[in-house]
Amino acid sequence: MSQPSHLAARTPVVGPLLALAAPMLLGQAGQVLIQLTDTAMIGHLGPLHLAGAALAGTFVMFALYFAYGVLGAVAPRVAQAFGAGDDRGVAAAARAGTALAAIVGVAIAVALSVAVPLLPRLGQPAEVVDVAGGYLLLIAWSLPAAMVAVVLGQTAEAVNRPWPVFAAMAAAVVANALLNWLLIFGHFGCPRLGLAGAGWATLAARVLQAVALAVWIARHPELGRWWRGVGTEPGMLRQLFRQGLPVAVQDVLEGGSFAVGSLMVGWAGTTALAANQVTLGIASLAWMVPISLSLATSVRVAHAAGAGDMPAVRRTGIAALALGVALMAVCAAVYTTCGVGLARIFSTDETVVKLAGTLITIAGVYQISDLVQSVSLGALRGLLDNRVPMIANAICYWGLSLPTVYLLTVVADWGAVGVWVGYLPWMMLTGIFFLCRFLRLTAARPKKDSPVDGTSATISRLPDRS
Repeated sequence: MSQPSHLAARTPVVGPLLALAAPMLLGQAGQVLIQLTDTAMIGHLGPLHLAGAALAGTFVMFALYFAYGVLGAVAPRVAQAFGAGDDRGVAAAARAGTALAAIVGVAIAVALSVAVPLLPRLGQPAEVVDVAGGYLLLIAWSLPAAMVAVVLGQTAEAVNRPWPVFAAMAAAVVANALLNWLLIFGHFGCPRLGLAGAGWATLAARVLQAVALAVWIARHPELGRWWRGVGTEPGMLRQLFRQGLPVAVQDVLEGGSFAVGSLMVGWAGTTALAANQVTLGIASLAWMVPISLSLATSVRVAHAAGAGDMPAVRRTGIAALALGVALMAVCAAVYTTCGVGLARIFSTDETVVKLAGTLITIAGVYQISDLVQSVSLGALRGLLDNRVPMIANAICYWGLSLPTVYLLTVVADWGAVGVWVGYLPWMMLTGIFFLCRFLRLTAARPKKDSPVDGTSATISRLPDRS
């Protein structure tokens, strides 16, 4: 069987990867800008409100890791169908993915709402808990729209239509910044809502983004037809959930580990929480590079795998790693030399700035290892290889990282510094493992062999290119 006509006989790698990664990077920059805008404006309310946002963000982060994981099979499934020239498969995965996003979004919103009364039991400062609850509720109910926007955007990116996704994100960034300014501080006659104002702004911006993407897709002559017809195929919905669940477990293991680490930061007090929030906001500027490259790599790997072109799968992964390492080396240099200066942008409290500067320097050391881990994992997800990485993440984050974090943070009394140092060596080892696994799965082998461990029936039936 020959390749689909829309894929070349020897698939180009770097050009298509960059063409897809660039708007994805800008879209991730939009996500980061929303977070940074919130952090900067909330920071002017003082360390207490910044700490409240950090505490609420710990719960939201945990929920988002699960949600993104469950939805993680949608983009590779759409991309593989697109790579194989299967329009019906693209449509089925896109519709089922959108339905799954709505279900997951409502479920985690309910779960976070139920969690609000549990905040006082977590050993956090009482004054921080008081300001965090209302903000957490608002962010929770912004998540159904956020999840739908994620799947609509990933579907468009999976079929090489990334720029409208960026446009919708840009609109959300502008709306969030404007509404933050109006509602946090009470400008132009708006109520001064403080931290709750940031929650309302995020809710409105996420609804705007989801609606903008839905309208664009519905009106697009090619993409729109995938949503026309009756209902969703229950079988596809079950398949996406079943394939996404191991990804969700991976992400929850990682996110849950970081969430527990953030709670340990809270044990060190309000200043530590505020400094950690500033550091996370600044570090996310660099993290958007591995995240974007990981997403683009996953899509391009899935395209090549769907077309039966395993050499292109391997070249794509290697090219993404080489490109990413070069970019992250620059980020690492900036963070390790300019930590305090960056922290001053987001806080005027000198105690917070000093601690955040130290944490940002440590974050600089993370950059290369985080890139290798993220891009290698993205390549594996493009192959729908999920079970073995899930086990590796369980060992890394819960078997090794958290005990190390606890020893450094609590036993050795390193405070927030112990949290950031404790994850580093094990993340490096996990990234090396993911890279080695990708290289092994894409090594030359007889055509009849499946390149993965059986997680994906789609990959195990790659077309015979002879």
